[in-house]
Amino acid sequence: MKKFNVYTCVLAAAMMTYSCKPDMDLNNPQEISIDTYYKTPAQLEAAVIPAYQALIGKVQGGYARSFYYELLAPGDDFNHTFKWEPMYQDTYNTPSSDGMASGSWKDMWNGIFAANIAIDRINAFTGHIDDKQKSRLLGEAHFLRGLLYMHLVMLFGETVPLIQTPVKSNADYYPTNSKPGEIYALIISDFQQAAGLLPLRSELYSNAAFIGRATKGAAQSYLAKAYMYRPILEVGKPAEFAKAQEQLKIVIDSKEYSLVNNFRDNSLEATENNPESVFEVQLHNGPGWLGDDMSDSWRWQEIGIYDGTGGAWWNLAPNKKTYNEFEPGDPRKYMTLFCDNGAFYTQIDGKVTDYNYWMAHLATNKDLYGTRKYCPDKQTADFDDGINDRLLRYADVLLLYAECLNEAGNAAGAKQYINMVRQRANLVVPSEQPQLWYQHSPGTIPDVDGLLAKDTTINGIRLNNIKNIIQHERFVEFCGEYQRYFDLLRWGMADPQWLAPLKAIGWTPKAMYYPFPQAELDNNKNLTGNAMNH
Repeated sequence: MKKFNVYTCVLAAAMMTYSCKPDMDLNNPQEISIDTYYKTPAQLEAAVIPAYQALIGKVQGGYARSFYYELLAPGDDFNHTFKWEPMYQDTYNTPSSDGMASGSWKDMWNGIFAANIAIDRINAFTGHIDDKQKSRLLGEAHFLRGLLYMHLVMLFGETVPLIQTPVKSNADYYPTNSKPGEIYALIISDFQQAAGLLPLRSELYSNAAFIGRATKGAAQSYLAKAYMYRPILEVGKPAEFAKAQEQLKIVIDSKEYSLVNNFRDNSLEATENNPESVFEVQLHNGPGWLGDDMSDSWRWQEIGIYDGTGGAWWNLAPNKKTYNEFEPGDPRKYMTLFCDNGAFYTQIDGKVTDYNYWMAHLATNKDLYGTRKYCPDKQTADFDDGINDRLLRYADVLLLYAECLNEAGNAAGAKQYINMVRQRANLVVPSEQPQLWYQHSPGTIPDVDGLLAKDTTINGIRLNNIKNIIQHERFVEFCGEYQRYFDLLRWGMADPQWLAPLKAIGWTPKAMYYPFPQAELDNNKNLTGNAMNH
């Protein structure tokens, strides 16, 4: 829930002035503008903040609201409920007029616009600034531009415009589509530059004011992830596993990160920015609407506990397939879902509710579940929450590395890193609700060799090889963390069998991305939409 406390409003005013100012010969020397700002190190510090804020979303297009629908609903693990009919994101028929997609488009471009300005002004700065500070700020700006572009392409495809510099003329507001491979190359370059410029987590976070900022490990990890997401970011091209493996090994060998003992600590507000966190969106719940400054989220209210309990909306929910994916004896099931034999939920009136209560007060969709991950166990009077979204955890680094090893033919090496994640899942969690069995007894899921020996089939997939086990482990470890849909897409580009779960619920290649907003296409005749626009 950390809040970046710098001159954000001043910078935003400068940006708005720049983008709206008419072409006049008269100049007000007192006016804040792109040309009059960025004159001190403090103002350069402020330059990168809007790019961070874009991930939250000033028009609710980021993790404040839209993303938990747009990134979760297309997968085979979540379904929309009767509370939101129709939910286009869940049915692969999002129209180009959809406000949610439009909001995400606006927020990601606002962030890219801010990152471009920051890169330009930091490079051009001639005043006195510490070399380490300048490198860090430039590294943050490159990291954020790469991350924002990665989100933009994951949502809308690789033909979004390529914009690397600040707007200099009216013509710059009407870019054309990028060429295949251009955006992927920029994302890779930005993460590479960020990895070379940013300090390690231990160095940067020694100053509490910088906790939550991008670090070298975050840039290296996202560089690896981009290499592995290449089939989505540059359609028709294979993942670059060898390059990813190299970066992930550097992160692992740095000893900067570790798995926390309590899996649930990765979704609680009190344990944000913990040793497992590689990068997370810093949310802050202020006293007013969406934190007063669009700095928090409605996730717990909208996709947390069941409808009929605690005034929750419950628009999107884990489905039966997700429930069944967890092995018997896996505590993560009860730390991820509100389900039978699981955690209790306390309403604001003090009433402690359980699964029987939820089912009794639920009108329909009783085959769906609540999402306990990122949801408090006690209702608050505020719809908003300031629980940071953990976008990349060390567990992800370990499982991605295991995947790279397996692709290289090193199944034995891959087992080691999968087992690290599974062993943590079995740990006793003394801080849990006392009725939960793993509060006092360990989990019982076997190691990889034990799982192979069982030759279990879950949801139609036989866990008799390392690739299938990695698929399973990523499903349960990252349930509700925006990974599943994109895992299936990137694997499915190489092996169509992984697209079968999506095709079974209506997905088609045409629906791989959301359509470009129609308002953007109406405004910019140089731009052509993607397949969903036709």
